[in-house]
Amino acid sequence: MKKFILAMCVSMAVVMMFSPAYAMEAGPVHGPGGDEGLAAGALPPQGFYFINDFVMLPSLITHGPIFDYNFNGGPVPTHVGPVKNGEGISNEKLIAVVDAPILLWVPGCKFLGADYGVAVAEPFDYTNLNVQVGGHPFGGQPFGGLLGDTNTFVGGAQMGASNTVFVPYILSWKLPCDWRIKTAFSVVVPDATTSTGNRIRSTDAVTGQAFSNRGNQDGGIYAESGQDYWSFTPEIGISYLHAGWNFSADFFLSFSTKNNDTNYQSGDIFAADYTITYTCGKWTFGLGAYEQNQLNSDSFVQPSGQLGAYGLPGDGLYHSQPGTKLTAYGIGPILGYNFGPCSLMFVYNVPLDSDNLANGESILVRLVVPLGKLGM
Repeated sequence: MKKFILAMCVSMAVVMMFSPAYAMEAGPVHGPGGDEGLAAGALPPQGFYFINDFVMLPSLITHGPIFDYNFNGGPVPTHVGPVKNGEGISNEKLIAVVDAPILLWVPGCKFLGADYGVAVAEPFDYTNLNVQVGGHPFGGQPFGGLLGDTNTFVGGAQMGASNTVFVPYILSWKLPCDWRIKTAFSVVVPDATTSTGNRIRSTDAVTGQAFSNRGNQDGGIYAESGQDYWSFTPEIGISYLHAGWNFSADFFLSFSTKNNDTNYQSGDIFAADYTITYTCGKWTFGLGAYEQNQLNSDSFVQPSGQLGAYGLPGDGLYHSQPGTKLTAYGIGPILGYNFGPCSLMFVYNVPLDSDNLANGESILVRLVVPLGKLGM
């Protein structure tokens, strides 16, 4: 059992913190399915561990406006409506590749009777976003007069560092009858290479206000490397580990601060990852699933006296943005191999349903490398 936990079930809160954008922000803090395959309630034995998660999102297609753009030339994008599978008024295509190196330290000490751990992650990502021009009701601006051309996509690609993630504590309790329970807390720092706060700026010829526009033909459309606001995510994981079986559920609740560059406040998000695996010798087989549900709508405040995206003066008050709640569900197989002491795991997910989220197939390759026993 100890070898099984060490090789395949390194459990933490930072495995996958990048995901495509929803509404007008950088997206859920915990990516869909990021902890599938792990023993959600357990920590490995004392020591340092290097974990590398490589994630490929080859084709995230949405039908309707997930990413919000300012088609009137002002500084603030405007959310133009919700998206349900196959419904909407325009199409978006997103390709993303993420590499998330993680360091986990389990010093061997206890707190409140639980094993203690701490972790840090620094993901890097490549994103390529294209938006269908003619499907938008506002005439295709600012796309160089491509009104009505439903076969034309515009956009751009970029590569950069995403947000640093700190996990100051992970506490795991061993319970009777092979049960484990864990609590953790993660902090996402707004230090990504590109976000709404550090885009290349230009000035609108009509209003004189600055807005994002990195190219005359792309309208400043980029899937940013990360978010430009702080996020805080408490986590609870529970596992039943017996005779090679791993039944686990990991629950997350993410809260975010306001984006001061856009005056936009993202809603709180509940996420969960589920795992059923069986280990036989060096091989692990199983099934994983995930869900994401936004609990409250996003909100936006237009400062008093400042013109909004439609040229209307702001009132300085927060206004809920209807149709901005996201939901996502997915499921897929899990396959792992223990090389001793290193281990490798593959997780493949297909989406079952999604609203207001660029969602699609995903492939996760997780490498776990013990770096030695260093304790307190």
